[in-house]
Amino acid sequence: MEGTKGNFRVHDFIKPFNEKEGSFYAVANSKWAELSLGCIPEPSEFKIAANLPQEALMVVEFGQLVHAIRSGEAQPEKKWPVISRKTQVVIDAVVTSIKNGFVPVEVVY
Repeated sequence: MEGTKGNFRVHDFIKPFNEKEGSFYAVANSKWAELSLGCIPEPSEFKIAANLPQEALMVVEFGQLVHAIRSGEAQPEKKWPVISRKTQVVIDAVVTSIKNGFVPVEVVY
């Protein structure tokens, strides 16, 4: 992901290469290098240690969110139903395109 204040890159968000740590690259105040071949300064790699695989951590986080909502400590975020529905519409369009010989498919939300 690139923006006006820097860059952020995660190689494999869904299934990490190493279950004991997750890594990402980030840099602030960057700009495109000559011919748009990379950015200046180069991003630094950050590694985050994990005591459980990512899949288990996602289940733990989900359980904590549900507990917080049920106990009244938190409220559900309103943006996620919209984001998840839009994501599903795009996925459905991709599947339809593939099934129909890779033709363009209109995405309607």
